[in-house]
Amino acid sequence: MPRQPATAVSYMAVVAIATLALVAAVRLADGQTVQTKRVMQQKLGESQQLLGALVTSNWVALNQRAQALAALTKDPGWQALQTPEFRDYTAAFQRSTQAVIAAAGQRDQRTALTSYNQLVSSCVECHRYIARSRIAGRQRP
Repeated sequence: MPRQPATAVSYMAVVAIATLALVAAVRLADGQTVQTKRVMQQKLGESQQLLGALVTSNWVALNQRAQALAALTKDPGWQALQTPEFRDYTAAFQRSTQAVIAAAGQRDQRTALTSYNQLVSSCVECHRYIARSRIAGRQRP
């Protein structure tokens, strides 16, 4: 069996890890409104398609998916929480989507990958914050 180049293997590893992280992040979000659940499911779908575009260097699709993700932050379902922490996570997500858009325009796969990883990280950290907040809320008398 021919050996794959290191970059192909590393991209495949990123694909697997990112997909697992996104699925875990969406599953952490029980107790959401119907609107928020819909938006988070759309975010997951768009993120998966964005990852596919990134791995295949499909610059048009990469740009489109990142634009779609950026637009989701304006949806009322996204805006359900209005805490300073949530606004910070949203700002990080928006910066990451804009960085992916810029990298797609420059056809820069490495920068797009770094930006995508930052995007996924902002999602996971936000979902961790929400889960911790819910747990803390349940523990109060």
